[in-house]
Amino acid sequence: MKKNAIRCTLYAVRLTCALLMAAVACSPKYFAQGTLDPGFDTKQTYKVAVMPFLVRGLQSPGAFERDMAYGHLCRRLMETGRLLPMDMPTVINAVLVRGFGQQSTIDPATAREIGKELGADLICLAELDYEMVEPKLLVTTVQLLNVNATTAVYSGLGRMANPLSVNAAAEFALDLATKKLVEKMR
Repeated sequence: MKKNAIRCTLYAVRLTCALLMAAVACSPKYFAQGTLDPGFDTKQTYKVAVMPFLVRGLQSPGAFERDMAYGHLCRRLMETGRLLPMDMPTVINAVLVRGFGQQSTIDPATAREIGKELGADLICLAELDYEMVEPKLLVTTVQLLNVNATTAVYSGLGRMANPLSVNAAAEFALDLATKKLVEKMR
């Protein structure tokens, strides 16, 4: 009687492990999530100040990687037809004047102040986080903030697993992080 109970327990443990391994093996290599404020007017046109990216996980992220991702995010926002990114050098200079480097973390309150000075309606904060241990992951967060309120208009997250190219993975993760925003504003 006791042997049968042990065998059944071992069988249940093996079956659970097999199902868990199958679920992990079949899980998607990417993930997208986005939340848009229901009170946000998606029919209006907005001027957006895209703040410099914070890039984590790369030993020495070059200007090329940051500029490629920055440009891709701006193009992605323009796809909506309603979000107009401001000129990159103008935004970067406003950030540098405040003592932040291109790789500094800009808190939302300071970003709003910079946006107000530039005449923007919205601020875009984004972050790329590379995890270079196996499985390699790239996690991107994108946030649109109203310069006149403390609310987040949009928050998005994109995750790309096992990227072959850092630049291609960044673009794909940015697409995932902005997917719902672009769909709702078209």
